[in-house]
Amino acid sequence: MSSDTQREDLKRYEEAVRNKVCPYCVDFGADGICHSKDPSGCAILRFLPELVAIAKSIHELKIDAYAEAVKKNICMKCRTRKPGDHCMYRDTLDCGLDRYIPLIIQAIEDAA
Repeated sequence: MSSDTQREDLKRYEEAVRNKVCPYCVDFGADGICHSKDPSGCAILRFLPELVAIAKSIHELKIDAYAEAVKKNICMKCRTRKPGDHCMYRDTLDCGLDRYIPLIIQAIEDAA
């Protein structure tokens, strides 16, 4: 797959997330801007390529398998993770990856 095709695919997935997840996000302001508490911005968009790979590799009806894959493949390398598998954003329900995983997976699957 060419890099142009990969970029086009990623744009399609990002648009799907922006349309199907962002409107429900508590960090999405009336001004149309994400107000995530994470200084690096929205973790969903930051880790979108990994989320797409997870959605494409798992075909389960239950969300648990996707949530475990996110913890294993994304949370483990996120810079906000602390020893003991703690994350200040996930622990306070401020991580969009954790909070919106069902909507994220659905948006990606719909855009595929």
